This record gives sequence, structure tokens and C-alpha cells, in this order.
Amino acid sequence: MQKKNNNNGKGRGASASADAFGGLAGVVLLGPEAFQREILTLLEPFELPVLGRFDLASAVAAPSLPVATGEKQVVLLTTGKALQGLLRQRRRKLFPRVRIIVVAPLEELPSLLYHLDREELLESLAGCIEPDQLSDHGLEVLRLAAQGLSVMPAATVRLLLDQQRGSARLAQLDDQERELLALIMTGASNAEIAASMKLPLGRVRNRVRGLLTKLGCRSRTAAAILAHRYFQQEEGQGQAEQGALGIGPPGKESE
Repeated sequence: MQKKNNNNGKGRGASASADAFGGLAGVVLLGPEAFQREILTLLEPFELPVLGRFDLASAVAAPSLPVATGEKQVVLLTTGKALQGLLRQRRRKLFPRVRIIVVAPLEELPSLLYHLDREELLESLAGCIEPDQLSDHGLEVLRLAAQGLSVMPAATVRLLLDQQRGSARLAQLDDQERELLALIMTGASNAEIAASMKLPLGRVRNRVRGLLTKLGCRSRTAAAILAHRYFQQEEGQGQAEQGALGIGPPGKESE
């Protein structure tokens, strides 16, 4: 009898814990098998529905991901690399009414946030968490996502703000500034820029300083990285976006 009572107590505890995810219809896992196993181990005590499990190849081949009906949330738990790979395949249709929690190191976030922004999916981002924090904080991030809330580390918030500011600054460049930035991206020296733009060397120096100030960059390298980050994330789409801005890839002239 005592054994039965102990089991019932555990059942009530699991049920009470599961109630914290009451707004959740289920989760979808996207990533390699080891990542999926880790998530399943984390979720096992709560008996949360797993609506689908995908690696990158199967997600690309799928016509859609499972979606919720009614008011409950479906949360996609994914590695950063898997999500970015899927977005590069232009599979935005896989994400209707799905909230996204990304498990990725901070160094992967700038590129990932770029792709989410480009696909107009930033509002679907419910949280970011580093892999070594998953066991300690993963369930709390999921619980908040189930309630329609978002959890972003301070570093992620800074990246989002930097991304917005950088995009706004680049959009404000005039034609000559875009040409100058394109040359800086190739690694051209001031003398080479002066020859290409047919300007005196002193004027080029002044224009480079003015451009760096306008972009909020302390060096030419930082300006080049900023431009690469937003206009060269992938070969095909990056070149198209650069062409629209009059910025060509390093070593190539814009058509």
C-alpha cells in the first residue's frame, strides 16, 4: 500500500508540474539525433506531447511542420545550425503559428538573427539559450514560451538592437558612400580608393572617416564586417541584396 501511495504522490507532482505547460499543444524538435535525445530526456517527466522530430534533411523535405489548432502554442526547439540551414532553403512556410526556441552558442546568433529578420520571423522567436544552459534553464524558457512570452539573454537583446541599428545605418548611405563601402569591403587602401573614385587622397581620408562615423564603426574592418553580416550571409541571396544597394562582393564589381 505504501508503494502505491508513493506512486500516486509522484503522479500528482508530475501532473502539477505539467500544468505549468498548460498553454502548450506540444513541441517539435529540429536538430541532430543527440540534440533530440537531450530534449526528450528533459521533457520526459512532464509527458509533454512531441508532435514531430526532424533532422535538417527531413525538415527540408517535409511539406510543413505540425501546427496548433485553437489557442495553444506549438514550440519548435531547434539548434541554431539546423534552423539556419532550414531558413537558407527558403522554407518559411514550415513555420506558421510556431514559436521558436533556439539552442545555440552566442557566436552563432548574429547570422541566425539576420536570417530570422529577413524571413520576418523574429516575432516568432520565443527564446535563445546556450547549450550548456539547457539542462538548468531549458524548461523555464519553454514554460514561458507556452504562455506566449519571450526570454532573451542580454547578449541576444544587444545583438538584436545592433542588427536594427546597423540595417538602419546602411539604408541611409548615399550612392557615393555605398561605392566607398564596396571598395572598403574589397580591402582597398585609401590610395586605391582615390584612384578608383578619381578623388584626391585627402578627400578620401575624410570620406572614410565620415563613413565610419555614420556607421558607428571604429575601423574599416568593423565597417566591412557590418556590411558582410547583413548583405553576404549566403551566396545567392546576399549578392542579390548587395546589388540592390550597389554593393558588390569583395573582389568583384557590382553590375
